[in-house]
Amino acid sequence: MIKNFIKTALRNLWKTKGYSFLNIFGLAIGIAAASLIFLWVENQLSYNDNFANKKDIYIVKSKQTYDGATYVFQSTPGPFAQSVAKEIPGIKHAVRMTWDTPMLFSVGDNNLFQTGLYADASIADVLSLEFLEGDRKSAFDQVNNIILSETGAKKLFGDRPALGKTVKTNNKEPFIVAAVIKDLPKNSSFSFQWLIPFKKYEAGQDWLETWGNNGLQTLVQVDENANVDQINKQMLDFVKKKTNGEVTFSQNYLYPMDRWITYNQFDNSGNEKEGGIKNIRLFTFIAWIVLLIACINFMNLATARSEKRAKEVGMRKVVGASRQSLIAQFLGESLVLATISSLMAILLIYIFIRPFNTMIGQDLQVNIFEPLHIGFLLAVTILCGLFAGSYPAFFLSAFKPLSSIKGAKQKTGSGSLIRKGLVVVQYSASVVLIISTIIIYQQIQHNKNRDLGFDKSQVLTTALQGNMAKHLPLIKNQLLATGVVQEVGVSDMSILNIYSNSSGFSWDGKDPNASILIGMLRADEGLIPALDLKLSDGRNFHQNFVGDSTSVVINEAFAKLIKKDGLVTGNIISYGEEKLTIAGVVKDFVYNNVYADPEPMLFLPMNRDNGIMTIKTKAGINLPDAIQQIEKVIVKNNPGFPFDYKFLDDSFNTKFQAELFVQRLSSVFAIMSIIISCLGLFGLAAFATEQRAKEISIRKVLGASVSGLIQMLNREFVILVAISCIIAFPIAWVIMSKWLTNYVHHVQISWTIFVISALAAIVIALLTISSQAFKAAIANPTKTLRDQ
Repeated sequence: MIKNFIKTALRNLWKTKGYSFLNIFGLAIGIAAASLIFLWVENQLSYNDNFANKKDIYIVKSKQTYDGATYVFQSTPGPFAQSVAKEIPGIKHAVRMTWDTPMLFSVGDNNLFQTGLYADASIADVLSLEFLEGDRKSAFDQVNNIILSETGAKKLFGDRPALGKTVKTNNKEPFIVAAVIKDLPKNSSFSFQWLIPFKKYEAGQDWLETWGNNGLQTLVQVDENANVDQINKQMLDFVKKKTNGEVTFSQNYLYPMDRWITYNQFDNSGNEKEGGIKNIRLFTFIAWIVLLIACINFMNLATARSEKRAKEVGMRKVVGASRQSLIAQFLGESLVLATISSLMAILLIYIFIRPFNTMIGQDLQVNIFEPLHIGFLLAVTILCGLFAGSYPAFFLSAFKPLSSIKGAKQKTGSGSLIRKGLVVVQYSASVVLIISTIIIYQQIQHNKNRDLGFDKSQVLTTALQGNMAKHLPLIKNQLLATGVVQEVGVSDMSILNIYSNSSGFSWDGKDPNASILIGMLRADEGLIPALDLKLSDGRNFHQNFVGDSTSVVINEAFAKLIKKDGLVTGNIISYGEEKLTIAGVVKDFVYNNVYADPEPMLFLPMNRDNGIMTIKTKAGINLPDAIQQIEKVIVKNNPGFPFDYKFLDDSFNTKFQAELFVQRLSSVFAIMSIIISCLGLFGLAAFATEQRAKEISIRKVLGASVSGLIQMLNREFVILVAISCIIAFPIAWVIMSKWLTNYVHHVQISWTIFVISALAAIVIALLTISSQAFKAAIANPTKTLRDQ
């Protein structure tokens, strides 16, 4: 019986090759697209699953309130980790870690930058690091030991064993490779290429002994059955108690690893809000929508073609076929088509997984034989097959045999109504995706093109490495002498990421009870002109800070806190025991959060040997040639260090990675949904014109024009698409209005977007169905009437 179903299905498939291809290919695209999205969702939800202790691993957060706003940071004081490990029951390990630190590594003539951490030895146990070379127990024993990742070791030593070899860092200090660890997967929150014992970092760092400076990360593993709520109660005011109430601004608590990717964002009250989970939900929704569109398309085409088999049903009933056997036959045939679609989808997944990985920056693997993946494909195949075959199975099997054989018209109104309804549903979903993609694109462009307060074009940034800080005046003069450089400035951090701040500033008229967080950037006199920051009052720093050791430049947001009119040049700001004079005020500029309003900040005189050099090139120059000239100057004055630079506008664009990711994926799957919908429209248009072939021929014989016939045949589908657009508008409005509320500065949703989307949808539909209408309209009427 099953063999017979398969043979019949394949025979009918071959008999109607065109429709069968549209049917199978449309469903295959839908299954493949949904599968790729679900692979990404699975990847996101399994983040950090490689860590055996995941459920017991936490990062310590610091909640701090200033001027009514609560901020959540991921930094702790130097003594914090060791103290909580000793004094709070339930904490198994507390690891001190620095932030990601890039460093130049040299082995012979092989020089490259790699990023890593200084960390306590217990990090190996907390993260269950797998040691490929060396001993876990002794790897962190010596301060000049270094642990390399598998990839990092290969880059430095090739296929040779790295254990015991010497690596020079920053062309100065040698380290001995004490171990090589297995690379962590890409869907891990850690991506270090090296680890150095924290003992090395703490040498000479006096601030690590104080409780008022938050500059480290603290990674915690709790005991298996520990009461985390109880630990948090003891940790909340731990710093306050340690300082006898002197440090009150920081409250600490444990934040679980399983929420680092999905949440890990906080509102102005310090409450957790959704992070990556928003995109996971969004694309899960999109995957189901694309799959639904493909299933609707599959059912529509299957239902439309099945009505052509009325005579076959009549003949089978005459020769004794029961209704149950006919139902089983149609369902079986539909399952065969769905199975072929699933097999084709698997092929498409393997073809497109590599470009999909490139687009999302991941390394997803197609493990087709995983139980979860097989279960998904089987479920989709069975549900689609039963879903698509249900209408023809139960509808056609009820036909009266003699009427069917004689060719009497059966009542198919319900079938036509179902098809029209399904077309509206699938096209509405496609239009929602189109509108959403346009709005996401507009939002990204809106924030990219807003007035930032500084000029990021043709600006290079490079880290101060080696002896660059000692030769700064010489390097600056030589860069300006090249004729391609307009300005050169230095600062301790990038202008985009000012993460140093303090609430310890005071001034005349300040509320003594107010705690206001002020951003701080150390810079020289060249940074303001290099970024084309505009002075609204006062002056910039003097060259080489002559007479400026206690001068500062502040932004307008800070100036308006001091005086409402912002005219504060010459005023005094107190910072602890230090008195600082306001030399100038720059207009507000965007930093850190590119979606928010500028926050108060000030520039202090640069007094450090490390940081960032900002180089503004002249307009109209040949940029590649300019970079070569800049490189010659830098390398000449800092031999042994490769010239590593970034464009400031590229660094700025990385601020939109999450939104660009959403835009890319939503646009790709919006296009896919349109393609699937168009395949369905094409098939249904062909079926409709075939059904009305006799009517079209008679109209043509009676004098109807080709254009008139095309309009008649297109009218029904255009109306359906128009209805789809009307339904899609409020749905898209609600979805995107909620999405846009996440941004302080956001684009306004205009009716223009909806009109453009509607016109685009109608034009696409017209192009899809007009070919079939034109083919029917120009057909020879006598031939058509003779064949009926």
